Amino acid sequence: MRALVYDGKLSLQEVPDPEPKHGDALIRIRYSSICNTDLEILKGYMGFSGILGHEFVGEVVNETSRFFGKDVVGEINISCGHCYLCQTGRKSHCLNRSVMGIFEHTGAFAEYVVLPDKNLHIVPANVELPVAVFTEPLAASLEIFEQTKINPTDNVFIFGAGKLGLLITQVFRLSGCEYTLFDIHSSKVEFARGLGLITKNLSELHADERAEICVDCTGSPDGIGVALKHLRPRGKLILKTTVADPAKVDLNQIVLHEFNIIGSRCGVFEPALSLLSQKLVDVEPMITKVFPFDEIEAAFKLAARPDSMKVLIRH
Repeated sequence: MRALVYDGKLSLQEVPDPEPKHGDALIRIRYSSICNTDLEILKGYMGFSGILGHEFVGEVVNETSRFFGKDVVGEINISCGHCYLCQTGRKSHCLNRSVMGIFEHTGAFAEYVVLPDKNLHIVPANVELPVAVFTEPLAASLEIFEQTKINPTDNVFIFGAGKLGLLITQVFRLSGCEYTLFDIHSSKVEFARGLGLITKNLSELHADERAEICVDCTGSPDGIGVALKHLRPRGKLILKTTVADPAKVDLNQIVLHEFNIIGSRCGVFEPALSLLSQKLVDVEPMITKVFPFDEIEAAFKLAARPDSMKVLIRH
C-alpha cells in the first residue's frame, strides 16, 4: 500500500499492508486530516518515525471484525487492558500503550490502518465523512468537561483561535459560560467571529483582566505564560498545547496564587459524535482545503501556514 512516511523527511512510499490480528479491524481510510501534533512531530516531538496521522474516518474491510462494512472513527491510544492504569479507568495512560501515528503504532496517512475493535465507533448515518474526521479533536475538547467541573457562572478565557481552540470554544458556548476567545492574528479573530464566537485580539486584553478558567491551546511555547497572567487566584489553567520545544514556566506564581493546573489530552468519542450528529458544533467552515492523497505533501505545506485551519486528505 502507499503511505506517507516520516523518517527525517516526508515521502510517499510503498509499504507492506498491515495485517489485523484477532480482535483487530482492518480499516480502509476514506478521509484523514493534519493535526498540529503531526506538524510538531516534524520538529522532533515524541521522536516518532514511521507513518503519521491519527485523525481519520474509514471503512472496516475485514469480515472477522464486528464492524465489517461500517464507517468508523477510532480512538488513538491502543491500551493493554491489564495494567494498573487500565484497570483503574485510565486506559489512555496505559503503561504499555502505543498511540496511532504518534508512538509505536502506524498512522492513518495510508491506504489502510489496523486498530483494535474496542477502539472503534460507528459514524452516525447523518454525519458526512469529512465532518466525522473532527471526532478525535472534538473528543479532546470535551475531555475538559470530563476532568473538571465547569460552572455556568464561570468566566473563561481561551487562548488560541486555531483548530482546537475553535472546537473548545464552541463546546464552552454550549455550557452557558461567559467566555472569550483570544488570538494574536486578526484573520483568525475574524474567522472565529464568523462562527458566532465571542473573540478578541489578544492586544485588547488588559493586563488586569482575569478569568476563573484559562485554556491554553495556542500551540505556542509562550501560551502558558500568557494564560497564567490572566488567571484569578485558585483558578484553573487547562493545558492543551504540546510542542517540540516547551517553554520554561515560573512555578513560583503557581504556588503563590494556588493555581490548579490541568493537563488535558484525549477524550470520549461518543459524545463528540453526538454533537456532530446534532449539528451543535459547526466544523465544515473550518475545512481550509481537501487534497487528494497523491498531494499529501503539498497538504502539509498548506497546513503549516498560520492562516490555515483544517486540511483534509481524501484517500
